[in-house]
Amino acid sequence: MNIQDKDPFLAKLLRQLPLDEPSEDFTQRLMSIIQQTEVEEVEKASFFLVYRYWLIAAFTVCMLVAATIFFPSFIGHRQIQTLQNFFNPFVNAFNSIASLLKTQPIISVVILSLVGLLMIDRLLSKMFHQNVQHS
Repeated sequence: MNIQDKDPFLAKLLRQLPLDEPSEDFTQRLMSIIQQTEVEEVEKASFFLVYRYWLIAAFTVCMLVAATIFFPSFIGHRQIQTLQNFFNPFVNAFNSIASLLKTQPIISVVILSLVGLLMIDRLLSKMFHQNVQHS
């Protein structure tokens, strides 16, 4: 059952109201407003700002390695042994992974394929993002 059938006053009011129609140049005005707004270019942060903490850490490690190579007495034998003991688990893990990849080449192929696909995906998403901004 319709509301107009239930309420004759409401039905009369609805019949008296004109239908709202947009003006003839509505679409053109709206499109001109849309075309006037430009996509704001987001300024990309420089490489040094994005990776500043990693760069500081890498610089510190390089300085420590250079100090142990060129000035071994500066750090001392005990400290060098401590550094070697600290890095031994990482070196052993790397050697284990390297030997696994050598004995099982299919794992290497899968890993290289995944890395390649991720790089292609990132490249295409950056290209698509740039095209969307310029359109």
